[in-house]
Amino acid sequence: ELRTNQELRQQGMKIEWWPYLQLKMRYKKDIEEFGIEVKPNQLDKILEETDEKLISKLYNYLLEFEMAEELVKDPMIAWAENVGHNINLEDWEKVWKQNYKITK
Repeated sequence: ELRTNQELRQQGMKIEWWPYLQLKMRYKKDIEEFGIEVKPNQLDKILEETDEKLISKLYNYLLEFEMAEELVKDPMIAWAENVGHNINLEDWEKVWKQNYKITK
């Protein structure tokens, strides 16, 4: 969470009101647009740990991530071949979620 200007001043950091307001607005926009993670995800947890199996854990995580992408790509490619034009990932997910709700 972004600290208030008053909290920053108490810690000895002087920021003028206009740059602080710009920073605050950008922070809010980034949270809405990109969904800044507040809770640590699986990769954060792996990187925070300091043990000898770090490389193995990272490799397994990346392997799972790549396999998840492959599961999405193959149906998208088949769809593009059948329909005759490509579909971007965002539209694909939208259609998939819509059809998932209908069939459920």
